[in-house]
Amino acid sequence: MITTICLNPCFDKTVELDKLLVGQVNRIQDIRVDQGGKGLNVAVVAERLGLDVECVGIMGEEGSADLCAIMDREHLKHHFLTIPGHVRTNMKICTRDGSGVTELNEPGAAITPEQLDAFFSLAREKTADSDMVVITGSLPPGCPEGTNRDLMKALAGKKCIVDIEGKELELVAKGEWKPFLIKPNLKELERTLGIELRTMRTIRDAALLFIRLGVEHAVVSMGAMGAMYVSAEKTLFAPALRVEIKSTVGAGDAMIGGLLLGYEREGDMVKAFRYGIAAGAASVMTAGTQLIVRSDFERLLDQVRIQEV
Repeated sequence: MITTICLNPCFDKTVELDKLLVGQVNRIQDIRVDQGGKGLNVAVVAERLGLDVECVGIMGEEGSADLCAIMDREHLKHHFLTIPGHVRTNMKICTRDGSGVTELNEPGAAITPEQLDAFFSLAREKTADSDMVVITGSLPPGCPEGTNRDLMKALAGKKCIVDIEGKELELVAKGEWKPFLIKPNLKELERTLGIELRTMRTIRDAALLFIRLGVEHAVVSMGAMGAMYVSAEKTLFAPALRVEIKSTVGAGDAMIGGLLLGYEREGDMVKAFRYGIAAGAASVMTAGTQLIVRSDFERLLDQVRIQEV
């Protein structure tokens, strides 16, 4: 069993425009609404890849029935603590002129210390039979600094994959219970450390800072540059696969889903790295926030090339 944590889920509303005209009226060409939040995204990808997964988290009462209905249509097991407030909506504005995706993200419903304690109890209960726990995504308003570190302590003994950034990542890495794997993207790693990483050597050295703190594995996704795997024993690099890019939203979450599948099949994170690359590439082939089509993933898996650095 795999459990993903989603403390700040959302509706992802993706709209398509020919071109974004700032300060002017824009006519939407297409629109779709999906479940969102990084923990939910990872769970959806893992479920589509055939893994036994559930998602636990917190959500506002207003909109919760609609979000649960979307998860049910995905056949995704889920257990959420509901609190006063509404489920946030994150707007993704995709332009057909190639200028990229503009994101407008709401903060989410505020949480009290008592509600956070109640969620920690729920998380301990629902992860009792889990081999792996994924901790990822933004924190809702009201969460104190170190919430992710405290959550890992509450789940002591679980193998945790962590995809967060900034002070929260730093505190997790320095905490008593270390992540099994961290998966920042390059920009997140730069923001966390406050430095620019321009070469493969500097990216590897930055990842090694966390390995020396006790993190077992690190995967750094680098967009069009590919991705890097780092452990105390070796560093691997995989160039990006050449695929038609429709949307990069959720690609990092899909990569984690692929890593989970690879680790379940192979029992080795080095070998699982190839699965993560294929899943991330399959994700960018889908429009908006649709995440992944399994047949795309299976077709790309044999195309992944890994080299030792």
